[in-house]
Order: sequence, then C-alpha cells, then structure tokens
Amino acid sequence: MITFIITIIKLLVILGVVATIHEFGHFLAAKICKIGVNEFSIGFGPQIFQKEFKGTVYTLRCLPLGGYCAIEGEEGTSDREDAFSNKNIFQKIFVLVMGVTFNALLALIIFLAVTFSTKTATTKIAELKPDSISAKAGIQVGDTITAINGKKVKIAAELLNRKVEDSDANDVTVEYERDGEKYTTVVENAIKDIGYIGITFEYNEDKTDATNVIEIVAAGGAANEYGLKAGDKILKVNGIETYNSTDVKRVTSENAGNEIEYEIERNGEVITKNVVPKSKREFNLEIDTVEVANTNLEFAIENTKLNVSTIIGSYVDLFRGKVQVNEMSGIVGIGEVVSTTSGILEFFNLMAIISLAVGVANILPFPPLDGGKVVIVIGEAITRKKLPEKAELIISYIGFGLLILLTLIVTYNDIVRIL
Repeated sequence: MITFIITIIKLLVILGVVATIHEFGHFLAAKICKIGVNEFSIGFGPQIFQKEFKGTVYTLRCLPLGGYCAIEGEEGTSDREDAFSNKNIFQKIFVLVMGVTFNALLALIIFLAVTFSTKTATTKIAELKPDSISAKAGIQVGDTITAINGKKVKIAAELLNRKVEDSDANDVTVEYERDGEKYTTVVENAIKDIGYIGITFEYNEDKTDATNVIEIVAAGGAANEYGLKAGDKILKVNGIETYNSTDVKRVTSENAGNEIEYEIERNGEVITKNVVPKSKREFNLEIDTVEVANTNLEFAIENTKLNVSTIIGSYVDLFRGKVQVNEMSGIVGIGEVVSTTSGILEFFNLMAIISLAVGVANILPFPPLDGGKVVIVIGEAITRKKLPEKAELIISYIGFGLLILLTLIVTYNDIVRIL
C-alpha cells in the first residue's frame, strides 16, 4: 500500500511539473506579445490561493494535475485589442509553440543534469573475449571505437542503439584508434536477426545483475501477447534452467520465430507458457565492457542527443506503422514505469522523457493539440479568412473525442497487460 501511495505521489509530481511548464511557456509567450492572460493556474479544482496582478489572476488549486493558461481570445473571438485572435500569425504561432518548447527545454536541462551527475561509459574497450567477432576483426583491449559505418560514436550507448531494422547487411565497418593511430576494419556478422519477447527484468538488491524475474512487460510484445506478466520468475526456457536475465535472453535470442516453452513461477505456482519470440535486427560487436570516465560537456551532449533521438524516433516509427496502437502506453503504463524508479536520478530522467514525449505529441498537427491549432492559424493566414467559430468548435470536439478514444484503448491495453 505504501509503495502504491509513493507511486501515485511520484506520478502526480511528474505530470504536475510537465503540464505546468507547458502552460508557463504559453503564458510567457503571451506576455511577451502583450496578449491578455485572464488566469494562470497551477492545478485544477477548488482554489487554495488566488491573487490578481496586472490583469492576470494567479491561482493555486488543490488537484496537482498540471494547470492551465486562459489566454484572451484563444478560444473563439474577442473585441479586446490584446486578444489572441487579433494578433498576427507570427505572434499566434509563437504563443502556440512555446508550450512545446518549454517541455523540450525542461527535458534537455534534466538530461544534461542527470548525465553530469553520473559517469559515462566510453567507447574505449576494457574487456574483450578472444573469440568475439570484434577480436577476430583485429580489435583489441585498449582500442577506442570512433565510428560505425562512417557515423561518429563517442559514448558506449551509441554502440548499442544503432538503427539496423532497414539494413540487409550483416557486416559493419568499424573505425578505431590505437596508440594515437587510426585504423579501419570490417566486423563480420555484427548485425543479426534475434528473438525478443518484450520484457525487462528486476535487478538484485545490490543492482549488479538483472535477475530472471520480470519487471515490466512491454505493450504489444510477444510476452504480453502470450500471457507473461510482471512478477513472473522464469525458471526454465526450453528445459534449460535460468538464473538471471542473461540466461533467458540467450535462449530467447536464438529462437526468433520459433515456439519455445517458458516455465515460470507465479504466486507460488509453477506454470508453462509457449511463446513465439518476434524477430528484430540487433547490432552487437560482442564487447564485454568499456572504460568509464567522468562526464564532460561532450559526453553530456551526446547522451542528451541520444535520448532525444530515441523519443522522436518512436513517434516516427508510429507514423511509419512500425509501432501499433496496442504497443503504446498510457497513464497506467507510465505509472507502472514510475513505480520501478528507485533513485532520484531515475526519477528525474523519467520526468525528462515524459516532458519531451508530451512536447512532441502536442506539436502533432491534430486538433485540439497545439500543432492542430498552428495548422488552423496558418490556414487562416493563407486563405485570409477566419475559420467560423462553430466549425473550429466541431473540429476540436471531433479531435478531442478521438484522443479520448485513443486514451481509453491504450489504458485498457495497459490494464489487461498488467493484470
């Protein structure tokens, strides 16, 4: 019960900060453009505190679920000179995009701060098995990898997050440095089709190794499809005993597209689940460990760029059809992830991810999101005709209805997956 309450508090803090920062972006832009702001509220529901200052009512309300910025003339028309509807296209767009901009700024600041608070895994090799594919290609311990297929790499995470889904090649060209000299080699079979089922594992108490107990089941993954759940302990895979996540992944990765049997312990009962792992293209140089260094500005920027590209890439994959609706997570899924954060850095990193994700979602050209409003503003500027208030209201209602429907579907999928 205490864990549940703590999770709710964490979730409220994250959503409250992310939403308030978004609304503050709109507020600040409106003030810069001398547009009237009738009220700026932190929270919803009954008011706790209220104060008027220079034409704006500042309110603190009891439900910490975000807030709102009531801009004069943003919804409908207004005769006031300082109304949003009476400003030019550039001022309108500036006000509309500043919410998203502030979400992005919050994410960038947190990403940089979190990165500076930890050490960074570099691309300098610390341990390498003699029979690994990298060793066979001539790479040695102490070498620093500088580029993969011509793309510069500076941190270890870039060696593990290569986009290879659209590549038919199995080999990669690796550039590296040794004693100040530059070398180039081809690592064969660095890209392989492997099996995966969409799960993450709990770590042991000292955080040194991932166990064979499932922590999170990804929406839309094979594990979710075949009924595996968070908390399941995987005892065997195809009859092979497993003691940690590595044991589970090894057998799973070798069986893409083939049905395999998972023997699991759930609530004291041992049951079996037959699962067909999905196939994906994975990049792996078979490097055991890399050296860790103090984080500098260059490392921080690279880590931040990687986080941003990963989040934006997930939206790109959604519109390209690589991510289905049943693979998306809503507020319940977010709450599940929040419950697994055990440290302050993990908590803030998750806040940054959600802030950026909310920002990207809000700029999509879909009413009633900010991006949809930008499209309407641009359309009115091109046609030099104001969209009838009734038509704009209907469009907003339709868009809002579709968003509610999507939220219900995603939330239902989250609940079914967790339960």
